[in-house]
Amino acid sequence: MAIMTRFVRIWKADVHGVMDQMEDKTLILKQSLRDMEEELAKKEARLAHLAASKEKLVSDKQQIADELLKLEDDLDIAVSRDKDDIARMLIKKIKPLSGHQDALTRRITTLEQDIKRFAEKTGEQQLQYKQFHLKATEYLHACEKEEWEQTASSFFPNSASVEVNEEEIELELIRRKEKVNAGGPKK
Repeated sequence: MAIMTRFVRIWKADVHGVMDQMEDKTLILKQSLRDMEEELAKKEARLAHLAASKEKLVSDKQQIADELLKLEDDLDIAVSRDKDDIARMLIKKIKPLSGHQDALTRRITTLEQDIKRFAEKTGEQQLQYKQFHLKATEYLHACEKEEWEQTASSFFPNSASVEVNEEEIELELIRRKEKVNAGGPKK
């Protein structure tokens, strides 16, 4: 049994090793950035949806307030003229509307708190994303530079590291002086 467990462990280690070799870290990093951007866009859309919902509730509440104001005026007139039947009918209309207005007020307050919390959390995540994006950009530039240097070194092997000895420099200097003195073209 112990041998079988060890065999399975070795097999798992080999599979993970192969997977690590197959993963390109820069591609994974770029995909992570795209995933974060997509998630932040979703959160911003949700925040906009919550704000639009709140605006709709505020508009509905204002319409109810306007209607209640008219009904209250009518009720005052009915009461002042001793029209009890009309006053009762108006009170029956006012009571449910007033309850609905209170419910809208509570819902708006809850929604405002939700929006505030969600906006703060999204803002923190946007800041974290910007910091991560900056670090990732630096890392990707460093990787590109390293890759470019490796590619350049394969095209120009050891060309930059060729040392010129002092005699070769003196000889080249003498040749150039002779050309200048002879009136030849300067290089």
